[in-house]
Amino acid sequence: MGFGIVDIGVYLPDQIEEPEVILEKMGLGKGELQLLRKYHRLKGVPITDPNRFLDESVIQAIRHLEDRHPLPAIDLVLYAHSAHVQAPGDYLPLQRALRQFDLEHVPFYSISHMNCASSIAALQWLERISLTQPEIGHVLLVCADQFNFLPSEWRYIRKSTILGDSAVAVLLSRDEGKHVVQATHMLRDTRFHNGYYAEAEEMASFNKLYVDHIIQGMEELLSAEGLTLRDVDHIFPHNVNFTTWKEFSKRTGIEQERIYLDNIPRIGHTFSTDAFINLSSGLESNWVCHEGRSVLVSIGLGSFFGFALIEHGRADNKHGGGV
Repeated sequence: MGFGIVDIGVYLPDQIEEPEVILEKMGLGKGELQLLRKYHRLKGVPITDPNRFLDESVIQAIRHLEDRHPLPAIDLVLYAHSAHVQAPGDYLPLQRALRQFDLEHVPFYSISHMNCASSIAALQWLERISLTQPEIGHVLLVCADQFNFLPSEWRYIRKSTILGDSAVAVLLSRDEGKHVVQATHMLRDTRFHNGYYAEAEEMASFNKLYVDHIIQGMEELLSAEGLTLRDVDHIFPHNVNFTTWKEFSKRTGIEQERIYLDNIPRIGHTFSTDAFINLSSGLESNWVCHEGRSVLVSIGLGSFFGFALIEHGRADNKHGGGV
């Protein structure tokens, strides 16, 4: 593909809401709570203040990125999000955020119809457009969602997870050789197109195939590059829950130590940003080896499974000088 990840700015709200609060509002009992707490290992999710608008969160993510790495001249902005409507039609949150950085005139595209897999879909779209537009050198990928405008009980996906709020700003460049996006892949299963609105029977069927689809999609991504799961050093997952990745590890033989799971208890599932937040955390803590391969995973109800193969170079990962 040729684009490398230069750095990642992450914004997470300070307020963490525990599962008990949301489940109590829904009238759900100890069984659901035990599933989330004990088996899925969820302690809480970041919640945005009700008076905070989406553009403010995006601005914070870009500022965190800018603090770590000065922004070059940006040629393209991509905005990936899961919730299709997060502001009045004339509010234009992304444009408001970009205006703070003199980027409002840069071409930008919004990608949302693959739900939480939209972040990987954005990378795939960049891969395609860059082939015909070689002048695109630096790209700002923004992924942001928040549910503070909806009832808190809407955050709960039955027996799976609670949705938290977040924003990330990812700087990508053709000149970056340390963490290069080598390939992307999307797997779709339209039998489950109802997604969030699926009836219990459909959701149960989807859950039975969930890990199968993760394995299938990852193998298809790697096979196209002449690789197998044995060639992957690290996985940066979708944070839907710990149970998913425990089962994935059992079926594939990939040790849990190679899957970045540290953020699942702390922040849970934050829409389309999970994999990038995990990658940022893994790089900052030197969890990632300086030379090897990683796979980013993002999954959206509907159902969409997104995967990106990252090749890590030898260059040192210094804080403030790129991830």
